[in-house]
This record gives sequence, structure tokens and C-alpha cells, in this order.
Amino acid sequence: MRWIPEEPWLRNQYVMVATVFVVYTGFAFVLPFLPLYVRKLGVQGDEASALWAGVLVGVAPLIAGLMAPVWGRLADRHGQKRMALRALVSYVFLLGLSAAATRVEHLLVLRMGVGFFGGIGPLGLAMATSLAPRDQTGRAVGQVQAAQILAAAVGPLAGGFLADTIGIRWTFVVTAALCAGASWLVARYYREGGGAARPTEGLTGSTATLLRQRGIAALLVVLFLVNFVGRSFTPILPFHLQRLAVPAASLGLATGVLISAYSVAAAVSSTMLGKATQHFSPRGLLAASLAAGAVTVLPMALIAGFAPFVVLAALLGLASGGALTLCYTIGGLMVPSEQRATAFGFFSGAALFGGAISPTVAGLLAHWDLRGIYYLDAALFLLLTAALLAGSVARSPAPSHAGDA
Repeated sequence: MRWIPEEPWLRNQYVMVATVFVVYTGFAFVLPFLPLYVRKLGVQGDEASALWAGVLVGVAPLIAGLMAPVWGRLADRHGQKRMALRALVSYVFLLGLSAAATRVEHLLVLRMGVGFFGGIGPLGLAMATSLAPRDQTGRAVGQVQAAQILAAAVGPLAGGFLADTIGIRWTFVVTAALCAGASWLVARYYREGGGAARPTEGLTGSTATLLRQRGIAALLVVLFLVNFVGRSFTPILPFHLQRLAVPAASLGLATGVLISAYSVAAAVSSTMLGKATQHFSPRGLLAASLAAGAVTVLPMALIAGFAPFVVLAALLGLASGGALTLCYTIGGLMVPSEQRATAFGFFSGAALFGGAISPTVAGLLAHWDLRGIYYLDAALFLLLTAALLAGSVARSPAPSHAGDA
């Protein structure tokens, strides 16, 4: 096909960007109507429905974070393409069965399965960069991250429309069909390198060696905190917008506009910063991004109107939305190609844990001050910037093996 590049590394990058976008858009389909589906499955009362919906949303990424290093290691040992197809086929069956759930407990087990058998996020990063020239690593990571962010922006809107049009259960079927299409795309067009499935040393020893590598532990902490900040606003946004005089009847729309503005800006940031790593140090770009994030997030606690708040949210997305891309780029350049899926599993796991914990912390801080999370986020950004400038993360990535050159 003419739209498929001839260069294997560029073909792989396009295939994985498209795959990640399709899969994550499908995942985001189900988010808007989970509370309604919970009620449909027999849960009574707003509080119980909200609790179940929160558990169902959070359990998959939490388990995925735990399992990401395991699936990444298996991908390094047995082939990244094989593990990606396993994950995609698992999604097809689990999401299809979700459409037929009759009890909320059934849906919980299926959501746990999505987390347990998943891992397409870190695999997508590893596979998009597996054959890429070293100076193209940041570009590939940036495009995969942008695909995830854009999916989070458009998925809920499309999912809500589908749920109203064809029904909740059939929306799960559509999501399963999207994952089936993604599995075909990977099977048909992704080209795996010759050394993708070679035997490696024992799991424990090799993983321990990876984690002991200079800068890896510090990078895991940075990933945890960066995604902690990025996911911290969601629980308090509707309440904050109320204080900005947004009418109660418009809170849902206003929150959606705000999240979309941030997400689109963050996707642009991921793409631009990923490309910028071809000419500038990823570490220096990360420090600048985090410092700009601190300068942008602090005024969000003090602003008094909705319109300037949206502008600040978009600026925050542009300033720090690409920080995860830079972290993954630094990590991808620090590890050899035969350990890349394992490494991205740990990197993604750290980020997922940060994102899973931050909404709870934001909720607790709201009991003290609704704006407390903005002060904490600004402090964390400044702390990370100072740590980077002081050299807590490796100043220069270790050379990768020849397969990355």
C-alpha cells in the first residue's frame, strides 16, 4: 500500500501510532457511560454507582501497572509482536464479554482481565522505537504519546454519542471491533527485527541489572511524579469550576471543554518536544518543560474566571504535556534494544501508579483547600526541575546496542 513507508523503522512507527490511537480511543469510549452501565447492572443509588464506576475505571490501569514489567520482559524474550497480538486479542474477547455482563461483579472481573492481559501502552512505545535510528527515538515516542492523549480527548465524546445512539452494550462491541482491527494492522504490517525473540539471561538477574543501571531508579521517580501531576486535577475540576461561577447545568460541558483544551495542547507538546530531541538534550528539554509547568500551574489556583482558566490549562498542556514523552525518550536511550520492552514496562508502571494515586491525594487535599493540589503540583514541578539540574537523572544516555543505531 502506498501510504505504508518502505523503511521498516518508519513503517513500524506509523503502525504502532495508529494501533495505540485506535485502542486507546476504544478504551475511552466506555468511560462516559460506566456509571450508567453500573446502574443497568443492578447497582442502586448515586453513591454506590459512583463508587463502583470509580473502581471499574481505576482497576484496569492499576493492574496494568503491576503487570507491565512482566509482559515487557516476556516481550523481550519471546518477541514484541507476539505479545502485542496477545494483548489485542485479549481485549477483543474481554470487551466483547463486557457487552454481555449481567452483574457488576462480572464487569469487575472483566476489567481486571483487561489490566492483567493488557500492556499495549508500553509495548507500543518499545515497538515504535525498536528499529528507529537513535536520533529518531524522541520523535517516535512523541507520536505514540500524542496518539494516547488525543484518544483520551476524542474517545469519551465519541463513546457518549455511540451509547446514546446504539446503546451501551453495542458500544462495547464496537470497542472490541476496533481492537480486532488493530490486531490485524499489527499482524499485517509490523515488521519485527531479527533479534526480537532471542533467549536472554534469567528474569531476576537481568531485571535487577536493568534497575541498577545508573539513572533508571531516578527516572522511575520522575515518571511517577510527572504523571501524578498530570492526572491530579480531574476529581476537583467540577467543584473548582463552580467556584468560577460556571452554572451547574453547564458543568459537564465546561469540564469537557477544559479537558479537551488541555489534551489537545498536550498532544501538540508531545509531538513538538519529541521532534526537538533530534537537536536538543532531552534532559535539558525536560527541565525546561517542568519549570514552565510550575510557572503555569500555580496561577490556576488564583485565577477568578473560566475563560482565563481554560487558557492556563491549554498553556499547561503546551508547557508540560510532553514531559512524559521526554522521560520515555531518556529511558529509551539509556537501555539496550534487547531490554527495551522490559524497561518501558517499568517506566509505564511507574507512570501508571502516579496517575492512580494522584486523584485520591487531590481529594484529600480538597478537604483542606480545594486549590491545594495546584500548590502541591507547582512544588513538585520545581522540585523535579531542581533535581534534574543537579544531575539526579543521568546527564547523558548510555550508548545502545547496534540494533538501535
